[in-house]
Amino acid sequence: MWNNWKRKIQGLAGLIAAVLLLSGCGGAELENKTFPLAVVIAQQKGQHTICYLAQQLSEVANERADGGNMTAADASGSTYYETHKTFEKNNRCQLDLTHTKAVIFQKGFLESSAFPQFLDTVRSENTFARNTLVYLSDSKMDELAELNSELEVPLGSYLEQMTENEQEMKEQAFVTLGALLNEQANASRTLLIPVLEVQRGLPVITSYEALQGFEAKGRVGLAQAQIYFLLAGQLKQMDVYLDEREQVRLSRLKCRRKFFLKDGKVTQQLILTADAERVTGGAGQARIEGALKNRIDEACRLEMDEKGVDLTDSSRYLALYAPQVYRVYGRRGQEYRNHLACEGMVQIRVL
Repeated sequence: MWNNWKRKIQGLAGLIAAVLLLSGCGGAELENKTFPLAVVIAQQKGQHTICYLAQQLSEVANERADGGNMTAADASGSTYYETHKTFEKNNRCQLDLTHTKAVIFQKGFLESSAFPQFLDTVRSENTFARNTLVYLSDSKMDELAELNSELEVPLGSYLEQMTENEQEMKEQAFVTLGALLNEQANASRTLLIPVLEVQRGLPVITSYEALQGFEAKGRVGLAQAQIYFLLAGQLKQMDVYLDEREQVRLSRLKCRRKFFLKDGKVTQQLILTADAERVTGGAGQARIEGALKNRIDEACRLEMDEKGVDLTDSSRYLALYAPQVYRVYGRRGQEYRNHLACEGMVQIRVL
C-alpha cells in the first residue's frame, strides 16, 4: 500500500518539477509550495482555524528520503479566504489544494454561517477538486495532526484508500465537495456526511451527520445509515445478521418507489428486491424478508420522528416519478415530509 502511494506522489512531484522547468522556473520553487492532502476546518467565536496536513513532495520525490515528512500547520482569520491567505503569507509559500483528498469539518461548522461562505469561496476561487471527500470530526485539530504523522500514509491518502477498498458501498455513496456545492444550490436532498473519530491510532467512521435541505439535522447511527444507502441504491452488497447463528449476504440490490397521494397525505411504497446467500444458518425467504422489512420501517420511522429526517431521500424523486405529489408540494420540502409515511416491501430470492 505504502509503495503504491509513494510511486503516485513521486510521479506527481516529477510532473510538477517538469512543468516548472518548462515554464522557465527553477526546480527549487517546488519547495515554496505546500500540497495539503487533508484540510481540517473549524470555526469558533467568529474565527476560522484551518490546519493543513501536508507532506513535502520534494522530499518524497527523492528516492533516498526516509518516508513520512509530514507537516501540520494552521492559521486563523475572520473568513476562510483570509485564513488561506494568512497561511501563505506567514509560511512564505503557495497553497496548492488541487490534490487534496479530504476536507474535515470540525463539530459545529455545518451549523455556522461559515459553512455556506466556505462553499461560496470554493466555488468562486475553484481551489479544490469537486471530488474531494468530505468528513466531520469531533476529534481536536491537534489529534488529527498527530494522527497524520503517525499513520503509514498521510491522513488524506488513508481516507481515500478507505473509500477505494470499501467492499459494500458504491462510489456515489461518499459525499464530496461537488455534492455539497450542488446541495447548496438546490437544497433538495438528504445527504449523510461521515463522522470520524480517532480510535486506537486509526480514523474510524462512527456515525453520520444528516444534511437535509442544506440544514444539519443531527447524527445518524451506522445501522440507520446502512438503510439510507440501501434505499438509495448505493450498496453493492449487504450483510444481514438475523441472530447469532444466522447471517445472509444480499446482492443485486434494487429499490423501486411508488407514491400515493390522498387527502394531502403521501405514502411512499419502497419495493426492495435482492438475491440472498446464506453465510451461516438456514434462514428461509419469509424470515429474511420480514427481518429486513422491519429494519427498513423502524429506521425510517425513527429518524423521521426524532429528527424529521427523511432517510429515504424521497423528495428528489418526486418530479420524475410522482408529478401529482410534486404539483402539490413542489419545493416545500419540510411540508412534504410532515405529510409523508413510508412502507417497505421486500422480495428476496434465496440462492
